[in-house]
Amino acid sequence: MINQKLVEYIESKIIPQYKAYDGAHQPDHVYQVIENSLDIAKNYDVNLDIVYAVAAYHDIGLKFGRQGHESSSRKIIEADFVLKTFFNDNEIKTIGQAAEDHRASLPYEPRSLYGKIISEADRDINFERLLSRTILYSLDHYPDYVKEDTFQQVYAHMKEKYGPSGRIKLWLGYEPNVQNLKTVHEILADETAFRKAFELLYTKYNNI
Repeated sequence: MINQKLVEYIESKIIPQYKAYDGAHQPDHVYQVIENSLDIAKNYDVNLDIVYAVAAYHDIGLKFGRQGHESSSRKIIEADFVLKTFFNDNEIKTIGQAAEDHRASLPYEPRSLYGKIISEADRDINFERLLSRTILYSLDHYPDYVKEDTFQQVYAHMKEKYGPSGRIKLWLGYEPNVQNLKTVHEILADETAFRKAFELLYTKYNNI
């Protein structure tokens, strides 16, 4: 059972901060990563308070920009005096390192099991959610793009990150991610099917 006072603090003070971030990193993304993290954690002997905190804070550093946001997240964690009322110094260090280790492009293996859990949870390999988040990111960061520009940017990014030779790493072999990644590979291999899915979501987000 997760400490409910920790949940109250994070729900009231931390997660609402994500509302100021881009469309791909809104509170719904944090809640999905928390859900994924706790599901993965069921298979391991871990501290669920730590798992929860890592998931809640993993992208909080975006307030200082996307570049290096994982390290910014760690600094915010280490400076959060309220968080220190729930965890000792070693636990704070573990939470900070795990948040810093969540990036898909990480050049090294996460330093703890908690880092591997957040990495796996943040992948959230569901084709529609991945495509949605990539489109939202593109719309937020490249507002001058016409639709075809957005399509090409989104398709290239998803192939580079999630394709058969992509940079994504699954450290724990979480079965839903493994199976869903196969589905993503199949859709990426069929540009017509990918474009159809893109068209539906692009239209949806441009009509909001």
